[in-house]
Parts: sequence; C-alpha cells; structure tokens
Amino acid sequence: MNLPPRSRLLPAMKTPLTILLLLAAVLRVPAADVQSVSRLAFGPDGVLFVADWKASAIHALVLPPASAPAGGHFNIRDLDRRLARALGEAPAAIIDLAMRPGTGDAYVAVVTGAAQRPALVRLGADGRAERLDLAATKSTSLPLKDAPKGDLKFWDETPLRSLTVTDMKWHGGKLYVAGLANTDFSSTLRVAAYPFTGGQSVTAVAIYHATHDQTETRAPIRAMTFVTLGGEPHLIAAYTCTPLVTFPVAAIKDGAKLTGKTIAELGFGNTPNGLLAYTAEVNGQPMEFVLVANAMRSSDAVPLTELEAANARAGLKEMVPFGEIRGVRSTPLPLAGVFRIDNQDAGRFVALRRNPETGASELVSIGKGLYLRRSDFVAEYNFPGYSYKANGPVQTGFLLPLHERLNREEGFPPPVSN
Repeated sequence: MNLPPRSRLLPAMKTPLTILLLLAAVLRVPAADVQSVSRLAFGPDGVLFVADWKASAIHALVLPPASAPAGGHFNIRDLDRRLARALGEAPAAIIDLAMRPGTGDAYVAVVTGAAQRPALVRLGADGRAERLDLAATKSTSLPLKDAPKGDLKFWDETPLRSLTVTDMKWHGGKLYVAGLANTDFSSTLRVAAYPFTGGQSVTAVAIYHATHDQTETRAPIRAMTFVTLGGEPHLIAAYTCTPLVTFPVAAIKDGAKLTGKTIAELGFGNTPNGLLAYTAEVNGQPMEFVLVANAMRSSDAVPLTELEAANARAGLKEMVPFGEIRGVRSTPLPLAGVFRIDNQDAGRFVALRRNPETGASELVSIGKGLYLRRSDFVAEYNFPGYSYKANGPVQTGFLLPLHERLNREEGFPPPVSN
C-alpha cells in the first residue's frame, strides 16, 4: 500500500471524524449490508445514520458531497413517480425522511418489491431524484445490544423487531436511539458516540401514562427531540396515545432504569410521527416551539415556555379522562396527511405527506409560522374579481404580499388584485 508521507497526512488530521474518513478512503472500509430501514438521522459532516432492524444495527454512511445548495423550495407532488424513475420500480412503501443540514438534499428511505428491499433516494427541490448506491457507500456499523428476537407481529403485519429503533437524534456529539430491547423492561434508550469505537450505553425508560392510568415499561418512545428546560438539556419524548415526557440528559446512563416526567397528555388514539424543536416568528419576534406531528390528528405547536413551565411542576400523576388535553397549551396546526417531517432550514419544514384529495405522495416545503401551502385551499382570495384593496389595509398590507410570496414559492403566478 502506497501511503503519502506522514508529514502530508498530519495537517488534515484535525478531528477523530477526519481521521476516520481518511482511513475509510485508504483502507477501503466495506459498505454496510443494509437489510432494512426504519429510521434515518443525520450526524456530523454528512454522515447519515440508518437504523436496520433486521440486522439489529445502526449503519453510519459517509455520503458524497451534497449535490444541491440550500435554498430551494420543495414542490414535488408526484413523489411516487419520481421515486419509481430513480429505483426502476414503484416503491412498495415510503419509510422515512431526513434533510441533510445546510444543503438542498432530502433523503427518503423506501422499500421495494415483495421482498421489501431497502433503498435510499436523494431528492432535490428541482425534482431531481437519484438512488444512493449502498454497495459503493463507505460505512461503519454499530450492533445494537439486546435487540428484540422472534417473529411476533402486531395485528398480523407489524413485526415487533421493526420497533427496535423508533427514532434517532444526533445531540451533543452522540447518537440517541429510542426503541425496544429484548428485556422485560423493553422500552430503551441506547446512546453511542461516533465514530463507533466505544460501544453504547443502554438505559431502560418508563413513564406514567395518565390517559392509560398506569406505569408503562414496554411501549417505546415514538418520537423525540432535545430542548433546554430550566437551563438544563432535556430529551423530550412523545409516545402513542399521546403523552409528552421529559428526561434530563444527565440522567440517561448505562444500566439505569429511568422514569420520565409526564408533563402533558395531547389526546388519545394517536401515534406521533415526529418531534422537532424549531423557531418561528410570532408578532415580529422569534419564538421557540416543539412541533408534534401526528398520525391520527392535526399536528401540535407547543411553545417552549409552556414546556418549561410544565417541567417545573410535579408532572401528571393521576388519570386524565380520554380526550382531555392536560399539562400544556398547544396550537393545532393544519398539517394534514404528514407522515414524516424535518427541519429544512431556519424558515421552512420539509414534509412527506399524502395528499388528502388525490392520495398522491408528496415532498413539499412548508413555512414555519404559517404551516400551510396556498395550493391546499380554494378560498375567497382565489375567485375572479376579489379585491384585496377593497377589503381593507390588512388585506393589502399583509395578506397580499404574503400570498404573492407563497404563490411564487409554489411556482404559481401572483394573485390578481383589483
């Protein structure tokens, strides 16, 4: 093997990640054998973490340079067709979405065919779709401790093992992995540093579920994010049916059995699809929120101030009747059909959704603070003869320029104003 002189290597070796990437290139680290995908999450420097429940592992894929600059607005209304073109066949199911930070690249995980083969597709706001060559992508893998075993299926179709990883987030130089373990106390948080050289810690997590009126140790966290509450970093988690629970990050330790604080109940009969921390402008001022995207109800925007106040209290410890909202004040958001969502940039989300009228899969940008797209509605403003000016200064000074911007972002001509 012909290596460059040591003096030429040393200047580039500034971080452990730089060293790992260099060694991967020189030593030809093999690509991961990706057998399945349940969740995606981006780490540092273009590393994409892929949760593989069939292999009971997390794969860290070192991606090529980003193909598109940040700034484009996603308006892909024919996602299934574009995915089929990139894959050579129609996807059997769309699994997850992750936006590569600081770029214009969205990555979508799918499965194809009766064998449910996994694939990753990179998409740009210009509509370009390109399949990632997993066989040529350098990677390292982390086997997950105590992964679930057996062939149990829920409702004859959802393998228990598919819940090995239900969400992943990169935080503070570590990868946090929520899901199940092969233990009686099966709801689990695994934490690993990257590069994957030091193993992983495993924390069993329990909650008091106020709508169910019981302590639960089996059902896993379904979505999570990180926020600062009272000056301390916390993991905030959402579970099925839909409690919000906080865990101090400092308490997440290897071998611990940790009971979170249930600070809110947001409604029964629902599974959260995602949890995001973000900032939006309210009355001209930036305000911090957590977004709870839901499968069976509208999404919720919860102000961070509400979460801080709720976390400072004792938490919910008695049964909450089905359907009642307790603990925090939230705003229902018109994000119907969203089944995966991520932060695109400071002003926008990017969402995988199912159009409620056509049933088509879409990949679209949605503005933070407004939470809708103009083309989702036919309203008074759309009809011929409508006059913004005749309906007052708010219509002319606020709504008209807003509608002009939203139309432009979606590629439609500006609204006609008499």
